[in-house]
Amino acid sequence: MMTALQACDRESWLSINPQLTIADDDGVRDVAPVGAENGEFDGSAHSDRFWQDGYFLIDDLLPIDHLARLRAGIETLVGHGLPPAMIYLYDEAWQVFMRLRPLLHHFLGDRVKLLPHFWAWHVDPAKDGRGWPPHRDYQGESVIGEDMLISLSLWVPLGIASPDNGCMYVLPHSFERCYFQKVMKPEDVVLQDVRALPARPGTVMGWRQDLYHWGGRASAFAREPRISLSLEFQNAVFDPLADRLLDLDRPPVFNDRLELIAQQFDKYQHMQSMDDDTLQWANDIMAQLSVKN
Repeated sequence: MMTALQACDRESWLSINPQLTIADDDGVRDVAPVGAENGEFDGSAHSDRFWQDGYFLIDDLLPIDHLARLRAGIETLVGHGLPPAMIYLYDEAWQVFMRLRPLLHHFLGDRVKLLPHFWAWHVDPAKDGRGWPPHRDYQGESVIGEDMLISLSLWVPLGIASPDNGCMYVLPHSFERCYFQKVMKPEDVVLQDVRALPARPGTVMGWRQDLYHWGGRASAFAREPRISLSLEFQNAVFDPLADRLLDLDRPPVFNDRLELIAQQFDKYQHMQSMDDDTLQWANDIMAQLSVKN
């Protein structure tokens, strides 16, 4: 793993993944939004499932070549002993979600902001890899009534996500709504109610942030790791759900990205297995950045 000092050098990351970019202060290059080739994205086709079951799964929405570069980028990071979440240093990771503005506006309205909560996974079958355990992304109120959304999580596979390599699983909202009480632990879930969500590259999943969900454990017989990205959003009409909200059209610049990524390690260590060296490395990066500032 590179040192914290090296990690604070933009060129170090460009040399590892030269096929990707890290914008300077001029900002990230804009990209065509989903639906542009057809005139407009139609989110209404996915609204019924979302409001009934609490999630949507939309196939063939994102360009495969763009996702393939990110997948290769994560594989390179892992090969260098670096966490997959460092992929968010690169413009292309933010551009994935910039493309999804029409979808986000459909579900969250015109004032969409990024929450500073994101992660990337490389669930390796050869290392007994697994996704995050059963949880809800937000414990508070993420929906008002049954038709006004406050916050939304998006999840994007960069390769095949299957039951063999740990795809996503959800407890549909329509099923939990019939339970006598809200699910508080995995034992509360009726196993027959669980729904697996296999997906291929180009697919986008989204769910209300109170949806109970988790990632599976990879089988030793899986043919490839499960590689994926996730980012969270909110309708900025409502009070902020985090101390800092980000602008979807102008993602943070390099130093701010690095600081945000380093903050995720402490935030998610209860969800993601991390060794002490990785946590210390993230803290050392924070210390280096404070010196630079």
